Amino acid sequence: MKLNALFIITAILGLFFGILMLIIPGQFSDFYGGTLTNAGKYNGQLVAAAYLGFAALLFMATKAKEAKGRQAIVIGSLVHFVVGLIISLRWQIMGEVNVWGWTTVGLFALLTLAYAYFAATKKTD
Repeated sequence: MKLNALFIITAILGLFFGILMLIIPGQFSDFYGGTLTNAGKYNGQLVAAAYLGFAALLFMATKAKEAKGRQAIVIGSLVHFVVGLIISLRWQIMGEVNVWGWTTVGLFALLTLAYAYFAATKKTD
């Protein structure tokens, strides 16, 4: 897989989940078996803003030519997905999320592996 393809896939996922959390944070949380207070909805929408910014960054990164810049995005994405994997797995194991939570664990695991590959090989083309 090319790095640009990974950037695009990740951007699409960020756009999808960002829009859902921005527009319907309560229903989105309900899908995973949770209930959000107003403070939770507020924080969910702030996370949505981050995901949408992340998606824009990744879409723009597909046009970037400088290897150091692309590698910085790879490392930042890797940190995001490693931390997200740990958090999603922890909550899943604690039983606080329904069976749909495993989809999040799976996505974070796959994206962690993909970004780890590009971080380790330093392939930025």
